[in-house]
This record gives sequence, C-alpha cells and structure tokens, in this order.
Amino acid sequence: MVKISDETNAERIEHKSKKNIALGSIFGYLSFFVSIIHGLILTPLILNAFGKVDYGLYGLATSIIALLLIDFGLSNATNTYLARLRAKGDKDGVQRFLAAIVKLYFIIDIFFVVVITAVYFLCPIMYKSTYTPAEIEKLQFLVLIVGGFAIVGLPFSPITGVIATYEKFGFNKFAEFIQKALYFALTFACIRYNWGIIGITIVNAGSALLMTIVRIIYMRFYLNVKLDLRLNVTKGELRGIITFSFWSLVYAIALRLVLNITPSILGIVSDSDQVALFTIVTTIEGYIYTFGAIANTFFLAKVARSDAYGSEEERQEHLQNLAIKIGKLQFTLIALIFLGFVTVGREFMEIWLGPDQDYQIVYWCIVAICTYNVFAIPEVVFESAMFARGFMKQLAINSLWKAAINLTLSVWLSRNEPGVLGNSIIGHMGDAVAGAVGASIAIMIARFAQLALDNLAYRRCLGISLRKFGSRVFLRCGIAAVVSLGFGAMCHRFMPVSSLKLKFIINGSLFVLVFMTLSAFVSFNKQERHYYFDQVLRLLHIRKNKPALAGSSGTSEVIENKEEDGKKD
Repeated sequence: MVKISDETNAERIEHKSKKNIALGSIFGYLSFFVSIIHGLILTPLILNAFGKVDYGLYGLATSIIALLLIDFGLSNATNTYLARLRAKGDKDGVQRFLAAIVKLYFIIDIFFVVVITAVYFLCPIMYKSTYTPAEIEKLQFLVLIVGGFAIVGLPFSPITGVIATYEKFGFNKFAEFIQKALYFALTFACIRYNWGIIGITIVNAGSALLMTIVRIIYMRFYLNVKLDLRLNVTKGELRGIITFSFWSLVYAIALRLVLNITPSILGIVSDSDQVALFTIVTTIEGYIYTFGAIANTFFLAKVARSDAYGSEEERQEHLQNLAIKIGKLQFTLIALIFLGFVTVGREFMEIWLGPDQDYQIVYWCIVAICTYNVFAIPEVVFESAMFARGFMKQLAINSLWKAAINLTLSVWLSRNEPGVLGNSIIGHMGDAVAGAVGASIAIMIARFAQLALDNLAYRRCLGISLRKFGSRVFLRCGIAAVVSLGFGAMCHRFMPVSSLKLKFIINGSLFVLVFMTLSAFVSFNKQERHYYFDQVLRLLHIRKNKPALAGSSGTSEVIENKEEDGKKD
C-alpha cells in the first residue's frame, strides 16, 4: 500500500480536496464579484475625481513595482516543493523548507531596497518627455509607497503557498475576498474625502499586507505549521531549490516583460493618455482572466499526489483524464465571460465610462489580449504537471520567446508615428490610438507564440495526446461557443431597442441563456451533468455524501470512463 500521509488515507484526502476546491471556488468568485463592483463603480469615480493622468500614474507605479519585484523564481519553487513534501506526508520537511525560503526572501529584500531607491531617482530621466515635473514627483512618491509595502510583505509571500499546499483554498480565497472588500470600502472613502490617488495607493497596499498577517496567524494556529527560522535544509535540498528557482526566475522575468512592462513602454514612446487607457485594459483583462482561472492554482497538489504512486502509464492516463475534465469546465467559464464581453462589450464600455471614443478603443484592446485566455486557461492541468514534474526549463524558455516578441513589437507598434503597423490597422479609429492598441496587438501575437511552444512541450514532456484533448475540449465545447457568439452578434445587429442600457441587459441575458443551455447539452454528456449537479447539491448540504466504497481511490476518479467515452464522444 502506498503511503499518502501519516494523518489520513487516499479516500479522505481526495474527499477533502474536492470540498476545499469547491469552497475555494465559491470564495474566489465572491472576491471576483467584489472586484467587478469595485471596477464598475469606483474606476469612473476615480477618473472623474482625479483625472486620467493621476489614474495613469497609479497604474504606472504599480506596474513598475510588479516588474521589478521579482522573487527570483522562489514562488514557483515554493509551491512545487511544498506540494511534493505534502504528498509524501513530510511535515518536518515542509517546516524546514519554509524556513529556508523565508530566509532567502529576506536576503532578496535587501536587494530590492537598493533597486527601488535607484528607480526613484531615475523616474525624472525616464519619463521627462511624458510627464511634468510635478507629475513625476507624484509618481516617485507612489513608487515609494507601493515598493515599501511590497518589501515588507515579500518575505512572507510563501505563506499563501503553504495554505494552498494543504489545499485550504477556501481560506486563501476568503482572505482575498476580505482584502478586496476592505479595499473597496477604503477606496470609496478616499474619493469621498478627497484623499487623492496617494490615499488609494496606500489603502490598496495596506489591505494586502493586513491579509498577509492574517494568513500567518492561520498557518501557525490552524495548520500548526511553525515558521522557525532556526531550521535548515540539507545541501542537496538547497541545491535542488536553487536549480528549480533559476528557471522559475527566468519564467517570472519573462511574464513581467509583457503586461507589466507595457505601461512603461507607453510612458516612454507614447503619451500619458495611452498609459491610462492601457491601465483600463489591464483592469478588464484581469477580471476576464480571474473569472475563468479562479481554480488555476488548485491542482498542483492533486497532480503531485497522483505522481506519488502507480506506473507511468497509469499516471499518464490519470493526467489526461483530469486535464479533459478540468479543461471543459475552464473553457466553459472563460468562454462565458470573454464571449459575453465580445457580444455586449461596446455597450458596456459606453455605459461604464461614457461615449468617449478613446474608451471605445479599449474594447478592441481587450478582445485582442484576452482571446489567448480562451485557449490557455483550459490547459491549466498540463501547466501544473510541468511544474510538479520539474519541467520548468521548457516553460521558461517558451516565456523568453514570448517576452522577446512582445518587446520587439511593442516598441514598434506603440509609437504615435505615421507609418507604423498599429496606425495602418486602426487608423480609422483616430490619430492618437497607436499606443494602447499597438501594444495590445503585440501582446496578442506574443502570447499565441508561447501557447504554440507550450503545447509542443506538453506533448514531448508529459506524453499526453493533444489531439484527444483538443477534440474533447476545444472542438466539443467550441460548438456551443461559436453558435452562442453568432447568436449574440445577430442580437447586437438587429435588436430593435433604442435604450443602450436595456439593449445591454437583454443581449447579455440572451447570450448567457443560450451559451449555458448549449454548454450543458453539447459540451457535457449526461453523466457529467449528473455529476456536477450532484456536487452542487452536496455542497449546499441538500444531499448527503455517500460513503466511500471499500478499495476505491479518489485520486483515480474521473467522470468519463472508457465505455462512456465511446458512447458519448
């Protein structure tokens, strides 16, 4: 018998895992809806109260710190190693590893103090052609605020990984929900009492730091995991951490050379209005991504646990089935929110921010950037398996290609000069739109290049069948998506309603109704529908859990068995 944990058995772990994933998803969506409310209500209020320039400065300062505050790959190393140790039931190993990682973060903190200080003094040089001296001075202060809070909280960032390793996703997402709710209330106070963009920056960073403290208390007293800095890992363990972290560092740097670096590129080669517009783009993109990827971080522990037993063929089959099962759900979620935005997004932008032509341009930027998510998010299980099995190098190299393509194209397409590709494609939209739209086109091309390379890596390293995954997920679920999108386009074109708000509500509701109906009866088979309906009833305590069958294993449970696949697919 394979030893999964000293404290429980495989069936109990899997039952708790499913429950924690469900709770994490619930609180994740509550947090998401608070973010949506925050964006819908407060973003236009901030723009009206403080103007485009201040809003752009806030987005620029945040992106600068996000770009610079690289954790040297330790976050990915932390999550992967903790998942492996947890799968083996090695609680002492978890505490030793945590102590080593936190000490490494303290060393990194010293480096970032120097870096952020240097950026403070370089701001007048980098942005002198875009902002006035007074605006640059405000930007410097914002950089110090965001950077200072980030430096204080950075050493304790592994705590979130520890909680996720124990699959307490519900608490992690609950803390995130409280943080968003607190940020919403305090931001409204900043607008109400005119505390300015500096006050908004402080409450944003401060609420995140407060939730870090709450997570530390939860880890210590609920999970009974101590943060004892006197503990040390062995040389072999440290060598493995550093090797894995190097490629994680490359991966992290490459990620930041896309969305996070774009505001800085726009600030140098374009103008302040384009920085503000792209900040709005990233805000909506974040909402769309979050809705579809709420559960993206939930599967690393499950994959690591399944890799701890069975033959190579059994592990491969389990991974393939798990990827298809999760892929269908992820595709349905991301397609619902993204295609819904494609259908009624233009009305939404005008209702939300007004009829300004610049805000309408944001719609096309979001469509360009977010199309990638429809294909990438459903493959989350493959990405988790690459992390769990140590194939970080392949993903890092692919991310470098993405970053190189993005940087090359962004600098070229973002310039407000005649003759660049961005102006030739979107010249009919206006003269001053090359910046945000050009940058969005560059990001779209770079992301799809990485997606193609990642799929080649999944097939080579994991031995999975992309053809089977594509036919079961993208082809089957895509039927509902394409038909619903066509229906939404017809409604947008021919709906005989003059009121913009009423048209938005009717078209959006009809799209959701058609998409969900088609998804239920086309994307999912009868057994899958019964399974998910049953899980909802159990979660709501309407139906009691059935006792586990003797000899059953939760880790091998999949919705589709071979017989069902043959009948339904």
